[in-house]
Amino acid sequence: MDTLQNHKGSRQFLIAALVAAALSGCATSREQPPAANANVAAAPSAAQSIAQEAKARPAVTRASPSPEASSKKNTAVILAQIHQANLKEIAIGKMAEGKASASEVRAYADQLVKDHMNVDHMVVAMAQKTGAHLHDSAARGKLVEQKLNSASGGGFDRSFLQRTSSDNERLIRTLQQEREDASDDDIEALIDNLIPILEQHHDLAQILMKKEQA
Repeated sequence: MDTLQNHKGSRQFLIAALVAAALSGCATSREQPPAANANVAAAPSAAQSIAQEAKARPAVTRASPSPEASSKKNTAVILAQIHQANLKEIAIGKMAEGKASASEVRAYADQLVKDHMNVDHMVVAMAQKTGAHLHDSAARGKLVEQKLNSASGGGFDRSFLQRTSSDNERLIRTLQQEREDASDDDIEALIDNLIPILEQHHDLAQILMKKEQA
């Protein structure tokens, strides 16, 4: 009887010990993940550190040109185009003053020179005001001069009128486009004053050409 009680007591003791050990193991296993999570939280990953450093660095930005600088550049380009056109028309106009066979063509050439010289005075003044640099290289105009210089009489008159007519027509189209893109009031006013003059030159050249052909 005592032996059974002893065995029963021993078994109960063993069961109680196993239960206690199991409970202890479960408690330990439940406590470990939070500890691991705490370690992870305490030590952020390398990717997180890089991202945080990148956010902390000031963003590198490139300065874009100011509207004023863009406007000045646009103004300088337009002034240079008009200046070169003036130089070319003045050069071939002066040639026609001396070589044209018809008096009406010589009178037209004289008016051409005067008008483009007046316009160029305005262009140079505006360039000085805005700080734009104008170059007096008129290589294309010199090539035109060479072709016209080889002609004479009525052939010269026709070549000269055809040249000025096509030059003015092309310049009118260019300035009309530049007028739409311009952001400077002075440039807009200059183009508005110049286009009617160019249209008159073109129309007069057309009239004189028809008269030459008749």
